[in-house]
Amino acid sequence: MTVFALIGVGVIVAMQMLSARAKEAAALAPGQGQRGPVAVEVSEVSVRPMVDMRDFSGTVKASYTYVISAKVGGRLLNLNKRIGDAVRANEMVGRIDDVEFKNALDEAQTQMRVSRASLQESEAQLSHTRRELERARGLVEKGIASRSELDALQTQVETQTSRHELAKAQLEQRQVVLDRAKMNFEYTQIRASQPGFVAQRHVDGGTLLSAGGAILTVVGLDTVFVELAVSEKDYQNLQPGKAATVTTDAIPGKTFEGVVYRKAPFFQSASRTAAVEIALRNRDMALKPGMFARINILINSESAARAVPAAALVEREGRFSVFVVGDSMKVRSVPVQVGINDGAYAQILSPPDLDGQIVTLGQHLLRPGSVVAIAGDRKREQAGPPEEGRRKGQ
Repeated sequence: MTVFALIGVGVIVAMQMLSARAKEAAALAPGQGQRGPVAVEVSEVSVRPMVDMRDFSGTVKASYTYVISAKVGGRLLNLNKRIGDAVRANEMVGRIDDVEFKNALDEAQTQMRVSRASLQESEAQLSHTRRELERARGLVEKGIASRSELDALQTQVETQTSRHELAKAQLEQRQVVLDRAKMNFEYTQIRASQPGFVAQRHVDGGTLLSAGGAILTVVGLDTVFVELAVSEKDYQNLQPGKAATVTTDAIPGKTFEGVVYRKAPFFQSASRTAAVEIALRNRDMALKPGMFARINILINSESAARAVPAAALVEREGRFSVFVVGDSMKVRSVPVQVGINDGAYAQILSPPDLDGQIVTLGQHLLRPGSVVAIAGDRKREQAGPPEEGRRKGQ
């Protein structure tokens, strides 16, 4: 019996201890009859200039890149451009052996002359036969010529008309052949379509080319683009025409001015980002395609923004609020709309009359109605009255 009595006493004591600890924990819970005030740090709403500057990274790209390729097959006689050389629009950069194409052009021109002569001959015969037919009609009316002679001449006119149409068609066909021969002959001269710089040389002189074979790659560098990937949050703020500054590790100490040029109309499903292009004038050709670039874009600025320290913001479910110290050192939660947030300070757009002491440290321990003690005030209380006051008291 003694053993059971001792066990019962032990159980009762344990339950009392657990109950006491539960009451103690409840007393320490913020806003629920807490044992003492929560120590916090506070700050005031201030008015200051603020800027919303976003930093991005991207890659420099040429304004255009194209490949000069062979339009006809043949042996490359010479190629007078190397990597880094400038090319002008329509400048001849090389030549393909043109002997075969020159012979084809001469033959086409000869066939063209033959076709013209055949057409002229058929026109003359048709004209003569038509005159004979008109004369025969007059003779038939007078009864001098027979109807069969008139029919024979009519048949000749129809035959000569067909031959004339055939001669015209042959001339048109030969004209097409001649135009193609001229074009192929001109294609033996390899020309650049746009100005730029040679980025890659694919072949050397003496190479046997096939139609479409790559010869040179040319890039345009007067204007370059920096392509960057932006999130959904930044996408709406980067409107075409917005100014941007660009720096690169390859050219330290130099800043390039550009503008937002184009935005992709869709987001990549994997990264949830969209491509944006920054256009830059590259007058000294310092920026090269493939360089890594850093981009700074001013999204917004305010010369006199009402702001609180960014640490004061409490975010719950995408909404922001701050704790304001009120009467009897009790705090209240005030929902706020945030504008520019530079990491140190956050602009308060609403409410416009937000004022008082804003909790900047310790707000995670607070609930509406919690009693607080401002850390600076507690330190002053512990330090006692000022030295001068103590001397006077003495």
